[in-house]
Amino acid sequence: MNCPCCSAPLAPGGVVCAYCGQRLDVDLQGWTHLQRIGVAADLQCPDCRTNLESVQLDAPAGARLDRCPDCLGLFLPLGSLNTLLDAATGPVWTIDRRLLNQLVEAPRSAPTPLRYRPCPSCGILMNRSLQGKRSGVVVDRCRDHGVWLDAGELRQLLEWARAGGAQLDAQRREQQAAEEQERRPLVSDVGCEASGGRSSLDIALDMLGWLLS
Repeated sequence: MNCPCCSAPLAPGGVVCAYCGQRLDVDLQGWTHLQRIGVAADLQCPDCRTNLESVQLDAPAGARLDRCPDCLGLFLPLGSLNTLLDAATGPVWTIDRRLLNQLVEAPRSAPTPLRYRPCPSCGILMNRSLQGKRSGVVVDRCRDHGVWLDAGELRQLLEWARAGGAQLDAQRREQQAAEEQERRPLVSDVGCEASGGRSSLDIALDMLGWLLS
């Protein structure tokens, strides 16, 4: 990938050109229509502490997010990240395991120090969690307001989804839910065996009768 301003080669994961110093909008450059709505006075970048700007995309259905004008980090409302990935990638027919391995070993976004950052909306420290298995992206998540992505992380998540990573992750969750469902009857069977095959209601009624006698 080359810098769109000076055509110099860009380092892997770089979001700033080492030759001309231009900060690159690698996350939102793929959308044909991008409208800047204005400054979000109630939202601040957790790193730069500057007000975020609201941006509206052409898809899906006019998705709206907020971006830091300095570091180009993105703040997405609750639930909008998965919707955005689904709309931008479309159906996936094959799993590109080679690309998935590359994304984990060589992330597209620049590495950042491990730290907990405040939510741009409420200021409470956000939790860090992996956004899907083998995505290589650890996001900052506020349970009440949304998800923060560093510059370059949305681009990596789009590549991950197009390579079938989101599909594999959904299959893994379904398998875990099925395994959990299979384990539940075993617990109740063990309880019945320990009580001689009698239900908990029968045992409770016997105990109540013994107390009243």
